[in-house]
Amino acid sequence: MGKLLKWVVFLVIATVLTSLALQDNGRLSMVWHDWVIETSLSFAIVLAIVVIFVFYFLIRLWAFFVHLPRHLRERRALKRQSKAGKTLTKGMIALEYGDWKMAEKQLIKSAKDSPTGLMNYLSAAKMAHNQNASDRRDDYLSQARANYPEDYDTIGLVEARLLRDSEPHKAQAILKTLVRQQPKNKVVLAEYAQLLEKLEDWQVLGEILPQLRKLSAVDKPELQRLETRLIAGKVATAENEAALESLWSSLSAKQQLQSDILAEFVEQRMGWGMEQGLAERIAKSLKQQWSDRLVYQYGRIQFGPAFERFKTAENWLKGREENPVLLLTLGRLACMSQFWGAAHAYLKRSLALQPEIETFHVLAKCYEAEGLESEAALTYKEAILQLEKKNGG
Repeated sequence: MGKLLKWVVFLVIATVLTSLALQDNGRLSMVWHDWVIETSLSFAIVLAIVVIFVFYFLIRLWAFFVHLPRHLRERRALKRQSKAGKTLTKGMIALEYGDWKMAEKQLIKSAKDSPTGLMNYLSAAKMAHNQNASDRRDDYLSQARANYPEDYDTIGLVEARLLRDSEPHKAQAILKTLVRQQPKNKVVLAEYAQLLEKLEDWQVLGEILPQLRKLSAVDKPELQRLETRLIAGKVATAENEAALESLWSSLSAKQQLQSDILAEFVEQRMGWGMEQGLAERIAKSLKQQWSDRLVYQYGRIQFGPAFERFKTAENWLKGREENPVLLLTLGRLACMSQFWGAAHAYLKRSLALQPEIETFHVLAKCYEAEGLESEAALTYKEAILQLEKKNGG
């Protein structure tokens, strides 16, 4: 509509000027020294318009040649980016199909020309890592650092994740540096905390937990889990009785009853032959939260009458009749109490649900305690067959 209006205005003006020119061409004289040029006004106007158009065309032509190299560069860059985009698409499709080799080839091929080059390098590094090609992986990460130095934190985070299982201490050094450089980076902090937990570096984990809490780097359930793991880890690594008691007394009553923490405390005390009071602690904890590990430990306690512990454990059967760990504990305690029939029944039921070598061993020992040597021998034989089966023999 706008173009049509412009053409209408142009035609009207042209028509008016043409009409005026036909009625009276007019005269135009130009004098310069002895030179005199005379022409009609209409011709002069037309000539001026032609000169203006020629001048405009020459200006545009000059500008075209001046900017031609830049246009050619931009065109080549767009062509390369388009090609890189297609190659990236092929790489991502190969990635979805699990073809690590093809994905790596396509991703690194387009990395230099791709507008998402950093992603190409990092994804190619992951593909090389999946193929156990550590040299190529490290080379891609080095190229990423050289081409994208401003993204050192992202590159470092990806490298740490790739090294987490094969070279955890190197990953720890990388994350430690990143945390020092960016102490408020939530993602890096959370990754560092998870690695410290994996390495069981409880001292450093304890140092960064306040920062994790302050920045809300992890959600509340994860923070509570890390705090529990930290305390349990410290309990498990207490070097002597005095250190253990000092740490234990610093905990709240609620923390002392948490299954993960109490299980480490029980394991330490049992290892030192200090079993007094452990059965009561376990029973109290199990009232609040069920734990197969605590139930297993309950059956291994030697201190005090086994009969009382057996009666207590039988109360836990309701709703857990098919729990092989509880059945093992009941069978062990029944055997210690010389309830042979109950011991056989519980242990055999546990084996039916979960055939473990330890359960076979407990049943065989129970037969030996009864004086049933032949049944014990058969049970040991079954255990050997089960072990061979587990080992693929």
